[in-house]
Amino acid sequence: MKIKKAPIEKNILPLLVGTLFLLFSTLFAQEKNQEKEKKQKIITEEIVVEAKLPKYAPLSTTSSIKREKIEATSSRDLSEILSYTSGTLVSKGSKNEFRLKIRGLDSQRIVLLYDGIPIYEPYFNSFDLKTVTAEEIESIKVVKGASSVLYGPNALGGIINIITRRPNPPSFSLKTSYDSNNTSSLSSTASFNWKNVFFSGFASYEKSKGFRWNKKGENVLRTNSDHERKNFTGKLYFYPNPKSEILLEAAYYSSEFGIPFATEYYRQRYWRFKNWNRLQLHLGGTFSILKNGYLKLRSYYVRHDNILDAYTNKDMREIQWESTYKNDSYGVFLLGALPYLSQNELKFSLNLRDDKAQTQDDIGKEWEEFEHRTLSIGVENHFCLNQKWKLIGGVSFDRLKKHSGKIKSTLNPIIGIKFNPYEYLDLHLSFSQKSRFPSMKSLYSAQAGNPELKDERGTSYEFGFTYSRNFFLNGALFYNQIKDLISVIRMPDGNKTNLNIGKAEIFGFELGFDKNLGSMNLSMNYTYLKGENKQENRPLDLLPLSQLNFSLDLLVANSLRLSLWGLGVSSSELKISTDIVKIPGYYVLNSILSKSFSNFSIFLKAENLFNKYYITEPGFPMRARTVTIGLKFGAGRMRNK
Repeated sequence: MKIKKAPIEKNILPLLVGTLFLLFSTLFAQEKNQEKEKKQKIITEEIVVEAKLPKYAPLSTTSSIKREKIEATSSRDLSEILSYTSGTLVSKGSKNEFRLKIRGLDSQRIVLLYDGIPIYEPYFNSFDLKTVTAEEIESIKVVKGASSVLYGPNALGGIINIITRRPNPPSFSLKTSYDSNNTSSLSSTASFNWKNVFFSGFASYEKSKGFRWNKKGENVLRTNSDHERKNFTGKLYFYPNPKSEILLEAAYYSSEFGIPFATEYYRQRYWRFKNWNRLQLHLGGTFSILKNGYLKLRSYYVRHDNILDAYTNKDMREIQWESTYKNDSYGVFLLGALPYLSQNELKFSLNLRDDKAQTQDDIGKEWEEFEHRTLSIGVENHFCLNQKWKLIGGVSFDRLKKHSGKIKSTLNPIIGIKFNPYEYLDLHLSFSQKSRFPSMKSLYSAQAGNPELKDERGTSYEFGFTYSRNFFLNGALFYNQIKDLISVIRMPDGNKTNLNIGKAEIFGFELGFDKNLGSMNLSMNYTYLKGENKQENRPLDLLPLSQLNFSLDLLVANSLRLSLWGLGVSSSELKISTDIVKIPGYYVLNSILSKSFSNFSIFLKAENLFNKYYITEPGFPMRARTVTIGLKFGAGRMRNK
């Protein structure tokens, strides 16, 4: 598909629109409209119930990413944020999706929570990181290892908990950017309130002609890599009293994008998503119970509509087939805590979810429909033996009713002990078991489905510590074992099928360091992972032995800031058919220079500064050096953030 170069007038249109908005909003901000609002006690939206580190750190190692960090790097979406987080690895796959691994376990074994709502495509039981826009995010917690039993099955790898930005009225912000890949974007947020009712809205638009990759020293346009994305979110908060909150939230993500052809190893597929859409509706609240307890309720509906077109050749004019997916998830999540005695707490949860998937292989063919119903009940007790020792134990009952009517149930325990010899030092030792139910695709797919699959079982051991005094230091030593690993194999007749034949072991450790020196902040994280596929006696696919990331923020002068961040990854391997393919190690360095003024800021960002050729998966090279210029304007309280 030949892509014409867009006229420069169209390329700078978002910047012109942004400038007009900036001028208008500056006049608006200067009006005498700054009445003092009554102070509201805002209840945290955070669903992962964890108190502040280090004294009350969770049993599992947790990486926290705050809004300040996201803004410092001007990240576009969740894939860019998590690429530089300890223990995580982001890769780009054959459907142009951004996949995630936590300690070697992939997206199908990770729970992604968005304001308490699980986000995934039910048929595939996975998610695409690029579909979560960074501008909406207030904070992220990456919970690894022995995560709480309160969040049900499918969390073998851990939990990604996203908290979106809360209204801080009156406020308005506008951000626009343009990069060297002919990608332009425009986004805006606003919030206001009337008495004890608060409203916030977000909208964004991004269009790209595609990206370039380093092909033997020359930056070449990646064919069929263009995209167009739209995102809208609205929230309504109501506070009936200082200890209660009711939230109504609606979000819609719509995109169209091409899937670049593989450069090697795989046969070329001429695919394009005509649309990839997601609708989220969420109604819930936070309420106090008894004296110091609380109850969080989330009811939700998530709809995925995807249409994938396959073309006969690279001209992409004649459609070979059109595949359609319609996925619906209905659910209720209840989470509560009841303090008792002195500093002891009993936590409980109820998770009900109904997943429905409709698939059509081509226009005119019959629709296939599947349904899964999941129930999870969790109880967790936090018992303080004394001021320094704390015992945590819990169990979850997880139940899956398959489309066939068969029911699979399992119990998943967690137990651990925490020791706080000093306020600034925390030690923990934990053991947990988790289960991961098979996806609809692995059970029912016409190509490789196996309705008799069992759930995967994972066992996790971890010893970790956090130290926070003159600097922050944390680390963990862990061992994971997964049984009945689901793998796709080729049968003697040539056909593929899913079987529970796998057994995997992952051993590793993490170290993290953070130091603030006033005008400078340095952060470094190192992860060592040794994963082995015991069934085939070889390393796990796409699992590098070592990974190091760092970030350095410098306040160069008054309101002038320079940030550097980078990632180094060792080599790994992947089995393609009967061949073992080596993925070379790589390193990436990025930088951003930003200048803040009274109501707005400008930035100049360079990604892949040294213009390195690198891949995270064979046949799909990553972007070459990309330079972005951007402008952000804020009026009201947002400008102070």
